[in-house]
Amino acid sequence: AQLVSTTAEAHQYLEEYFATFKTLSEYLESTKGFARKNGYTETLFGRRRQFPEMKSSLPYVRAQAERMAINAPIQGTAADVIKLAMVQVDEMFEKERALGDAYLLLQVHDELVYEIRKERINELSVQIKKIMESVLSSERTNGVPIIATMKSGPDWGAMHSA
Repeated sequence: AQLVSTTAEAHQYLEEYFATFKTLSEYLESTKGFARKNGYTETLFGRRRQFPEMKSSLPYVRAQAERMAINAPIQGTAADVIKLAMVQVDEMFEKERALGDAYLLLQVHDELVYEIRKERINELSVQIKKIMESVLSSERTNGVPIIATMKSGPDWGAMHSA
């Protein structure tokens, strides 16, 4: 990460960033344009969030709505993906007769924390990772892989890569 100390450096950093990632800039602009025209954005799965503030007469309210409109499809799709993964993992637990050996403790953004009987950690964690990485096909992600990292340990603070 590059440290930025002046406004000029920040502008330069952003110009270089968007020059490197041209399609990102196009995505951001097209998403803002779509939200201005339609008043909403949607996740990859079609879940919509309305932005009536896009029509506000106050520039700072419109700018805030634009930022939220850009963020909503990204964070919303991530939320959809994690929910689908949770359902598929639960179905896998049922199929593998692991319901008494493993269960979801909590979800924290894009992390799932499971308590798994020690004897089944290796077996089930491999399957959980596979599910999380395959919720979306590579066609739906335009070839961008979803990569999950598995860790295990006696408590959340003592986790190590599996």
